[in-house]
Amino acid sequence: MNGGEERILVLCVDRDNDVGDVLGISTPVMGEENILRTALEYILRRPEDSDSNALFAAVQTYRELVNKGYKDRVEIALLAGETQEGVEADIKILRELDQILSKEKFTGAILVSDGPTDEAVAPLIQSRLPLISIRRVIVQQSRGVEETFVLLVNYVRKLFMEEKYRRFSLGLTGVFLIVYVFLSTLLPQFLWPIILGFTGLVLVVKGYNLDETLRGIYSSKPITFAALILSALLVLLGTIQGVSVLVQNIPKGFFAALGDMMLASIGAQLITTDLFVLAAALPIFGRIVDTFISYKPPRVSDAFALMTILISRQLLVEVAKYLSGGGDIRGVLTWSFIVLGFIVFFVSILPLERRGKG
Repeated sequence: MNGGEERILVLCVDRDNDVGDVLGISTPVMGEENILRTALEYILRRPEDSDSNALFAAVQTYRELVNKGYKDRVEIALLAGETQEGVEADIKILRELDQILSKEKFTGAILVSDGPTDEAVAPLIQSRLPLISIRRVIVQQSRGVEETFVLLVNYVRKLFMEEKYRRFSLGLTGVFLIVYVFLSTLLPQFLWPIILGFTGLVLVVKGYNLDETLRGIYSSKPITFAALILSALLVLLGTIQGVSVLVQNIPKGFFAALGDMMLASIGAQLITTDLFVLAAALPIFGRIVDTFISYKPPRVSDAFALMTILISRQLLVEVAKYLSGGGDIRGVLTWSFIVLGFIVFFVSILPLERRGKG
């Protein structure tokens, strides 16, 4: 056979290893006959599970390629992860793929999937082999009312009986109820703004994949991670209190109301400006602490940035007083020059610090 010929691997991936757990088989499984036998045995055990449809679709894709002239240049295989999914499952899938590639060489792969969970392994496959296409299998269900009700009951039973779904359906619901009762007792007037703000934050984090970035920060810089969480809470509390004051004082004029918002009392001697300043300073402070913990020399620029942020607090207070009508422009100018001096000094030492690292 010519080494330059195209060789295709048709892959069916069972990330949560349902097939292996039910049938008690080990993976990878290779070959049309073996895959077909596995699919038949599995559908007899779990006729309602879509994994069997994915296996049959993989066999269909394999046969279509054979009929198009790829005979002896196409192979089919089943890979499986772990029941709990996650990193362990991905490592196992990669190990099984490497096992296949150590025996035969392929120029590309076709992934046959029954849903987004299994399609999540596409980047893993691409790290070893070019991915030609992804075929998603959508199972058509009966449209009868009775069949739809039975299907819905089966999904609800899965949510409450299977451990991997129960953690979310019961666990997260329980956490939400506990937090709801806790907040309704402590902050009844801010309950729904906090809940809606937190929900919006979660949507933004998942929508822009910020959780992966936060996971990387947590594993390498735990103090910085804790500081970021605390900083987000301070911004949320400051915003809630400040906006309520802004709305109440808007008849006085926008800028006057903005000044009152920045001076709104949080409790004791704290005002909203203090919360925002602390929120900006905490991540830098956390990075400095992480640097010390890692036995690395601290960055001079971090120290000066922290000092500049803390000193800016008084400038913000003077601006807020001036906007609300109770301040003096001389105070604003004085603190503006002080903060500007720190910023100029901070910017001037950056090239020196980079040169020292070089």
